[in-house]
Amino acid sequence: MTRIWDNFTRIYHFSQLILIGLLWYTGDNGMFELHFASAFVLLALLVTRILWGIFGSTTSKFSHFVKSPFHVLKAWKENLIAKPAVGHNPVAGYMIIALMLSMLVQLFTGLFSSDDVFSEGPLYVFVDESFASSMVSLHHSNFDILLALISLHVLAGILHLIRGDNVIKAIFTGFKNNIHEKPNSLVFKSAVLPIIIWLIISVVIYQWGMAYASY
Repeated sequence: MTRIWDNFTRIYHFSQLILIGLLWYTGDNGMFELHFASAFVLLALLVTRILWGIFGSTTSKFSHFVKSPFHVLKAWKENLIAKPAVGHNPVAGYMIIALMLSMLVQLFTGLFSSDDVFSEGPLYVFVDESFASSMVSLHHSNFDILLALISLHVLAGILHLIRGDNVIKAIFTGFKNNIHEKPNSLVFKSAVLPIIIWLIISVVIYQWGMAYASY
């Protein structure tokens, strides 16, 4: 059995899923105070994950799973994406980047949001109505893109499971038991530091956001 994820990456996966679901529910039901609070926590989580992608454990680093297009094409041509990988395979790496970019767009545009009645994002007061309206439109359309990416990601996980590569279980446990060659160069770091960073950034963004948001 080979370890492929550190504890913070697993926490990130679960927290991200819960927060996106909470944002969907609160947005649809007009619970904007909780909606804003959840968005600030998710933004802090995403910023922490980006930092962890630079300074974190081996398999969490962008340099480990974001490869050149030529590398991806080669992996696709040689059907390497169907084989169990340590961390994300080259194609999945691009999916992770797409998901993160879509979430960043969603969170950024939400800062300018307004329901034209009571609720306004913390940056709404700093822009004109036309710009805010375009951000709100992008906020809604990008959410459909985000849902499509999430669905595609889940489908890919199911396909890997059918092929004998249980990536879904690996997300929960952090381990895979079907990798025959165990790499000796992997370094896994403690989750304590990124969790502390996440909490600090959450408090800063929450205090700032709630000071300017209206709900």
